[in-house]
Amino acid sequence: MKGSSSILFLILLIVVFYVLILLPQRRQQKSRAEMMKKLGPGARVMTAAGLYGEIVAMQGDIAIVRIADGVDVEMDQRAIVRVVEEGRDVEHEEAVDEAEDRGLDHGGEATAEGHEGASDAEREFEEHRKEHGGV
Repeated sequence: MKGSSSILFLILLIVVFYVLILLPQRRQQKSRAEMMKKLGPGARVMTAAGLYGEIVAMQGDIAIVRIADGVDVEMDQRAIVRVVEEGRDVEHEEAVDEAEDRGLDHGGEATAEGHEGASDAEREFEEHRKEHGGV
C-alpha cells in the first residue's frame, strides 16, 4: 500500500511539472514561431535592446533593420522580441511612398508632427519618451 501511494505521488508530481513548466514553454515557442513568420521587409519591430526599427532585408537568420534614416543594423533575428507592425506588400508600400511624397499619411490625411498620421509604434515611442524624459 505504501509503495503504490509513492508511485501515485510520483506520477502526480510529473503531471504537475508537465502542466506548470512544459505546456507554457511550448505555447511560448509556438507564439515565437508565429512571430518569426511575420518577419520580413517592411515589418516594424522592437529589439531586445529596446530599439524600434523597420526590417529592410532578411539574409537567412540575419535581419537588416533600419533604426533611423541611413542607419541600417545587422542583427540575429533572435534579437527581435516583437513585431509592432507586419510588413506591407509592395503595391501598398508604393502607394504609401507616393502619399508621403505628397505630405499625406497612410489614410490620406495631412500629417502633423507625430500625431494624427503617426503609427501605433510612433505614438507608443512618443508616450514612452514623455514619461521618461527622453529627448
